[in-house]
Amino acid sequence: MSQTLLAIVGVFAGIAICIGTLYSLAQMMMSDGWTRAAHIFAIIAMTSVMWFLLERDPDTARMLSPLLVLACIATFWVERRWYRIFPILQVAFAGLLLGGYVQF
Repeated sequence: MSQTLLAIVGVFAGIAICIGTLYSLAQMMMSDGWTRAAHIFAIIAMTSVMWFLLERDPDTARMLSPLLVLACIATFWVERRWYRIFPILQVAFAGLLLGGYVQF
């Protein structure tokens, strides 16, 4: 039962990561100033964490998770209204990673 629950959480976390990263990519292209810089930082942090997970190195990805959290805090700070949900989705992934729930 617990493996099924972890698989369901994993699917929803993957969807959240995809939505948050695509939104940051769109904002990087359409905005300017601090908003663009914050979204570039979030994209670089998310891509680097995902790269180390792809290379089957979850320890390095866990070490980079605080960088992802900082990037998402910056993104949350520059966004307005309901758009703030997207950085929260990315922080949820960083929390799962730091908690040790992302394994290969």
